Amino acid sequence: MIKVMVVEDEQTIREGIKILLEEVIMGYEVLWEASNGQRALEILTIEIPDLIITDIRMPKMTGIDFITLLKEKHTEIPVIVISGYDDFLYVREALRLGVKDYLLKPISRKELASILDAIFMNKVKNDEGRESNDSMVIHQIKELIDKNVEGDLSLEYISKALNLHPNYISNLFRKQTNLKLSDYILTRRMEKAKELLKNTNLKIYDIAFLTGFSNPKYFSSVFKKSEGMTPHQYRTGQFH
Repeated sequence: MIKVMVVEDEQTIREGIKILLEEVIMGYEVLWEASNGQRALEILTIEIPDLIITDIRMPKMTGIDFITLLKEKHTEIPVIVISGYDDFLYVREALRLGVKDYLLKPISRKELASILDAIFMNKVKNDEGRESNDSMVIHQIKELIDKNVEGDLSLEYISKALNLHPNYISNLFRKQTNLKLSDYILTRRMEKAKELLKNTNLKIYDIAFLTGFSNPKYFSSVFKKSEGMTPHQYRTGQFH
């Protein structure tokens, strides 16, 4: 259900829009109503709608002023403007502020439905595109880690290698995998260490260097904490 805020000084028009959205077009729920832009901004400090439908000419604050202040903090919320005036200056200013469309009263059900379809079909496409891009970034991060287990895998290094902001990388990785990036790196290093311990005769200090640890004692300490045994115990099968 798409959550809607209606900003309109005439109660009968607000009620009409609510009926149109919820009972005729359907799939929309008017959760917030405001009779002017000031009240709408107050609501927006605690609630974030999926869509705003606002009048242009209202007391206390015009729709244009409301949209101007809205877009300073919430550029992502689509806005549809309604007005009883076919005023080119209002239309031009509203479009300049990034509103999705402009409707004249009385509102046509068919025209409103068409605008809503266009807005939310584009939103779905954008969301799908964003998800695809996020998945690609996660793949690149994991690939970089796997190819550089023995090297520098600091957040700074990864961000420079991928040309992405460090905060974006760490937040995205946690959101997409439910893991901290540092925990994932440690897991991959421990997996590599176990593989080398099991399948090679390399010295433990060599394995430490090959898995990104410059200090063999620290490597052994981390390995024991992670795996519940020392590297030597793992290699010789002394699991108890």
